[in-house]
Parts: sequence; C-alpha cells; structure tokens
Amino acid sequence: MEIVKTVEEMEDIFRIAVFQIWNQNPDTAQNQKRIRFPYGSDLKNTDSAPTWKKNEDVCFIYELPQDGSYNGLSDISYALDKSKRDFIEVDEHTDIHALLFVNYGPNAYECARDIRDGFKRERIREFLKKHHFFVVPPIPAIKRVPELIHGQWWNRADVTVVFHEYVRREEPIKSIESVTVTAMAVTANGKELKKSVKSEIR
Repeated sequence: MEIVKTVEEMEDIFRIAVFQIWNQNPDTAQNQKRIRFPYGSDLKNTDSAPTWKKNEDVCFIYELPQDGSYNGLSDISYALDKSKRDFIEVDEHTDIHALLFVNYGPNAYECARDIRDGFKRERIREFLKKHHFFVVPPIPAIKRVPELIHGQWWNRADVTVVFHEYVRREEPIKSIESVTVTAMAVTANGKELKKSVKSEIR
C-alpha cells in the first residue's frame, strides 16, 4: 500500500492538529477561517491586504519543504504482489517539512505558545503518528514580529516546527512471461542451421 499524501491532505491533518491543541471544534462557523494556508491547495484569495480584522485571532500555516540528511536516502526493497507472480519495488523514505505558524490578533503570542507546547503533548504526537508525521525536537523559541500594515502595527507571533514524514511508494515490476532461445550450428558444407525454442514461464 502506498503512503503518499496530497497537499490538501497534509493541510487537513495539521489544521485538525492545531484545533486539537486549542481544544476547539474545527467545524464550527467561527472557526472556518481561523486557520489559513496562504500558499497551499486553495489559491483563490489573492488579495494583498489582510481580509480579517485587527482584533481577530488568525493563524496562517506555511508548509516549507526542507533539505536534510534524510531527504536523499531511500530504502528500496522488493515484494511479491497478491498474485504471487509479479514483483513490487517498494521505495520508503523520509520527507522533511518545516511548518511556520504565523499568528495575528490580540492573542497571537498566547496562540503561538499553545502551538509550540501542544506539539510536545503525547495525544497530539499520537494523532500525527497515525498520519505518519513525527515532530523533530527541539522546537525553536517563539518570535514576536509586529507587522506594519497601512500605517498600523498588527500583533504577530511566529513559531516554527519541523516534522519528518514517512513516505512509501510502490512500482510494479512485471515478471518474465517467456524467453525465446535461438541456437545456430554450422554444418561441414558451411550451411547455417537455426532453431528457435520458446520457453514459457509458468
């Protein structure tokens, strides 16, 4: 079974994880735009200006693929398929993701601190483990970076968390169905005699 996630699937996993950290329901109306992915699977919102109010708590999640010592390593193995006839090439490797959680609003720092501490909790780690994500410690300190927008300072606090993702890909390799062997012999008078034999592999 392949274990490869789309961008949309990854977004949904981390969206749910953050709401679990905050002990909030992600399906309520007031939480529909609480967490956003500015460069994710949904690029419909192209406004350059903020589309939320200054007194609203909003969290943007930036998914940033990373290079690392694990990225270039693959464990290649082979297994028989269900029919026990063909082989499957199995490629298992690790992808590295650095997620930047950018929090705006009056409670930006508190929200960022909850996220930082939440990814240390066992229940959150178990949820991520089910989806083949693993937190890479240590988690760096929170950064307070107030942002100047239209002449006003907006409260902002960022926290970055690195994750390892287990990925498994499969590639069918067909077995040899038949082999044709051609034998050639030269007689005393110089004539060539050829005979082909087709061998079926069952």
